Amino acid sequence: MVIIVKIDRTGLAGIILVLLGLVIYATSPLDQLVMMITWPLLSGSSEGKAVLLMVLMGSFLILNSLINNRGFLAPVKNRAHDFSPDGKRFLKWTILIIFLTCLVGLLIEVSIRLKYGVSPLTIFVSTNPTSTTTSPMHSHVFKSVFGHLADNFVGLVPEHVHTGSSLYSEVVPWAYLIFITLPLAYITGLLSLNNRSVIYRILLAFALTLTLIGMVDGGLYSQPLLIGMGLLFILYFLKRPFQFRQLVLPVGLILLVALSGLGLELAGNNSSYHEITVVNQFEPVDLSGYKVLSIDQQGNRTVIRTDTSVSDKNTLESLFKTYQGRAQGFFMTWNFFSYF
Repeated sequence: MVIIVKIDRTGLAGIILVLLGLVIYATSPLDQLVMMITWPLLSGSSEGKAVLLMVLMGSFLILNSLINNRGFLAPVKNRAHDFSPDGKRFLKWTILIIFLTCLVGLLIEVSIRLKYGVSPLTIFVSTNPTSTTTSPMHSHVFKSVFGHLADNFVGLVPEHVHTGSSLYSEVVPWAYLIFITLPLAYITGLLSLNNRSVIYRILLAFALTLTLIGMVDGGLYSQPLLIGMGLLFILYFLKRPFQFRQLVLPVGLILLVALSGLGLELAGNNSSYHEITVVNQFEPVDLSGYKVLSIDQQGNRTVIRTDTSVSDKNTLESLFKTYQGRAQGFFMTWNFFSYF
């Protein structure tokens, strides 16, 4: 039995992307350059995200090329074409799966805060054994289950890549949903590529990759997901011949998502003081370096209010050092305007 495998130009581009991703993973000279290039897309870009961007996008292009060139995956192409000749039905399912997953992520974020009796609109930092942040605005609940899995394989992830695994105990079992929805979204996304023009497939693979990265690392309001989802909306509603009015609905939809995020940011804003709720502290800490306004001990919780003259970022970085390995974690309100 002879299996004929043909690779077109998009497949070759995919192979190059995968190889480049593996080179970046295995070596360090290109790290800074790649992170600088991918920063506007991935927001808080790291070596891990950059490698994922290239390998995931490359895999979409390679598998799509194999399917379209009637190799051993020809039956897949025929069945997919019968179900959705233009791939739009698969793209619709991909978008719905991603949104559902992100909504579940938000519910997990809320459940963590309800468990400890704090506002849903706060930043949670798990500090034992290492510090990992998560919030409704930038969620790491799904990333943490992958991080926990990766930590069990020594050497799989470079030591300087943060896996977020310290959140694991707070998000299971519900975060296991990602093990179902991520493969589903990948498969439906792959089938949505179909046999369209080269530019269309490359753009769609790029959008799918950004969205899947955002779904796992950042959530609904993360920069990768908003950029990727915006492109997915545009590609879904695009028709021939192209007219600019076709952009109104997709742009409007992604603006609604972005504006809902902005609304939550403003709703959770507290410019008067930082309220820090420390849970299950098991070692004493030194708070002399903070402008403490008040301290209130409430059972296994300590509620601390500090001045907001120091930005959220600097306050969090200081609190990491103060509470890491000394408490289960802490919640902190945010001052939205400190980021400007």
